[in-house]
Amino acid sequence: MEVAVYSMKSLTIKNIESIMEGIASEHPQINTVLKGNVWDVDLTKDVTGVYLIYEVTNIAPNGFNGIDYSLDVFLCDNVTEINTATNEVSVQNECSLIALDMMSIFENYNKSSWADKDLNLVLNKTWSVQPFTERFDSLYSGAAVNVSLSTSYGYARCQVPTAAPINLEAPIVSGITERGETLACTEGVWQGIGVITYTYQWRRNFANIEGATDTTYTLAYQDDNAFISCNVTASDSSGTTTKLSNVVGAVLAAPYSLFAPIVSGTFRVGETLTSTEGVWQGIPTITFAYQWRRFGINIDGETTNEYTLSNGDYNTAIDCVITATNSLGVSSADSNDAIIQGIIPIISGLPTFSGIESVNQTLTATATSFTGVPTPTTSWKWQISDDGVIGWADVVGATSITYLLTESDLAKYVRVVQIATNGAGTDSANSLSSGQIAALTPSDIIFNAYSDRVLADSGVVENDVCTKLFLDTII
Repeated sequence: MEVAVYSMKSLTIKNIESIMEGIASEHPQINTVLKGNVWDVDLTKDVTGVYLIYEVTNIAPNGFNGIDYSLDVFLCDNVTEINTATNEVSVQNECSLIALDMMSIFENYNKSSWADKDLNLVLNKTWSVQPFTERFDSLYSGAAVNVSLSTSYGYARCQVPTAAPINLEAPIVSGITERGETLACTEGVWQGIGVITYTYQWRRNFANIEGATDTTYTLAYQDDNAFISCNVTASDSSGTTTKLSNVVGAVLAAPYSLFAPIVSGTFRVGETLTSTEGVWQGIPTITFAYQWRRFGINIDGETTNEYTLSNGDYNTAIDCVITATNSLGVSSADSNDAIIQGIIPIISGLPTFSGIESVNQTLTATATSFTGVPTPTTSWKWQISDDGVIGWADVVGATSITYLLTESDLAKYVRVVQIATNGAGTDSANSLSSGQIAALTPSDIIFNAYSDRVLADSGVVENDVCTKLFLDTII
């Protein structure tokens, strides 16, 4: 019965493969159909569509009347690097729906189309769909289906084929994945006719490594941060079959940045920024050093994971360089840039003004203190009100530090507004109200004339208050 069992295996596998390929190639959402271990897939970036990979993973005789098969089917697609977690779930859900659709078709496949009419193939109801995620040169996610099938066969109708060795258990690569260490690969478990011989081909990132054809392989510097596997080719008198091992790695060596450091905090003068060290791989132990930079130039003395922003950082780009070191080398990675904002102006207290509160007299404003980065500029505006409490309105054109009272201000009230402005914003403060603006009295007229004359002669008006009181008394 051994010959018949071999024949049945070969014919059944071909039928199963034909069914799966046919379903997949006709499915509108499946882009590429590949046979073999999922690690054999050449995953091309930015390809739209779902990949289908299938592999017969277990074959066992079921008495003399049939064989039980386990079939692994993988459906996967690439995951975008933006919002990775959300997109990974979305891809898994989409692939799971496609998997369920395929299994529904598989369950009801037209058996009359099979090449050998004596084959009776039964899909067991215990098949399952599980999500999976793998990282090659980018992230791939999807659904894995494990299908269990049973067959029976009329042995009298068998034609004995020429069958190459069949892999029952994949080769296994083991060892420490660090530069300088040696990996070993088993041949796996095979079934064939007569004596089976084995050859080995080691692979780096799924490409053959020239000259690496022994059962062991010593990791070199070219393997740093790469993924390693091994193809085992089994040969007997009927042919050859190649099976890929598990994939190990990445190979640890000098520090290698997987994810850049991140600078966080409030990007404003006076605030403190913090930098992570990022995510690295490499042989233990990796130590980290920090260097903060302004516009790509080192800031002296700033070598911890925190940096407090100063006035000189306003409107600059601040980042942090992380230098990772281990026994095999040194590597650096830059953080994101933080564009630093200024501090909004803040005026403390109230502005004031001085002068005679009468028509034809000039009032002069005095600014109160303020802060802000960059240093704010000061501007003014004068306002008028009927009662000095509400209804304040800007005086058109009155935007200087002085204000000449006119007839329109008579019996009104005025105040001055101080405005501080910089690139971060503005602040303003109002003075107290003036008294009610009075008309110019005769003594004001004589005093002004007297003052103008004295100023013209000597440049100084002495005892002006006393002079004004004297004029008010005698007039």
